[in-house]
Amino acid sequence: MHIVCSIGSWVNSIEDVDKLVEAGMTVPRFNFSHIDYEKSEKLISEIKKKYPEMPIFQDLQGNKLRVSKLFRNQIKVNEGDIVYFCTEELYKKYQRTDKYTLIPVAYEGEFKDLQKARTIYMKDATMEFTVLGRNENAIKVQVKKGGMVRGEKGINAPGMDRSKLGLTEKDKNDIKWGLDRGIDIICLSYVTSDDSIKELKSFIKDYQKYNKDIKMPIIWAKIECRDAVENFDKIVKVSDGIMIGRGDLLAELELHEIPLAQDKIVTKMKKSVKELIIATYVLDSLKKGSMPTINEVNDIYNFMKNKVNGFMLSGEVTISRTPIENIKLLKDLVTRFEN
Repeated sequence: MHIVCSIGSWVNSIEDVDKLVEAGMTVPRFNFSHIDYEKSEKLISEIKKKYPEMPIFQDLQGNKLRVSKLFRNQIKVNEGDIVYFCTEELYKKYQRTDKYTLIPVAYEGEFKDLQKARTIYMKDATMEFTVLGRNENAIKVQVKKGGMVRGEKGINAPGMDRSKLGLTEKDKNDIKWGLDRGIDIICLSYVTSDDSIKELKSFIKDYQKYNKDIKMPIIWAKIECRDAVENFDKIVKVSDGIMIGRGDLLAELELHEIPLAQDKIVTKMKKSVKELIIATYVLDSLKKGSMPTINEVNDIYNFMKNKVNGFMLSGEVTISRTPIENIKLLKDLVTRFEN
């Protein structure tokens, strides 16, 4: 059973990694949405030396919408406020205006791809914005559920057109970086169809031509949008494994659709020899408390009963005050339920 753990900002040395391993981590996850290349290179090298059998997991950002890095402020938006999500070009031109609150969106596709969205979410749907109007450069919204807006925060626009999207330039650079350092597993976020995985594999094969020592890593597809759920049968055929990213699914699907989509995927994966990993909302309550909810424990039990191959802890180990205890708790639950 895999226990995948995100390598957070507090993990700075192999001694810190030792603590994660001793607690139960079996796979270290390097999140390339927020990557410190210098520190990560050092950690990857040391992990490979000390734990040569431990697979190292590269989680690519994919075509995730984010608040642009150009947004260097930190503002709070409250229920009823009017704000505008806009292109980076528009933000550069009008960022100093006091008339509007502008939030620039970092996105490699065309801004018009977002035009079908009726609701926009941030921070795993804890913030919600109702679309009031739009033009080619901006979307006018009213805040329904407020919170803090910062650069690089994730954005979801359910209903957006992802059909023309491919590997981003950031992902391509990150893939090369990871391959050069012997990454074992690459997970592509925001997979929409089997073409997403085919493009990733083709890119790796092309890069291998320049370095014969590079091996083809294990390729996982992260299921976290409606397109991926609808195209799941084709996606799983060309992938080595599947990760269900429930944080973004919460913003991309209706709430009642999530258990249905989850059940569909789990049922189909039971018939497969490929691995299935459950990510986010595993032990979410531990980010702020010391005890899991009965629903979380029940969820873990039912997933294991249905032959999932592992769980991923993210915020439970990156922002919690008790990351080691949280890993130990998951390890204890897994051991008990396996027995």
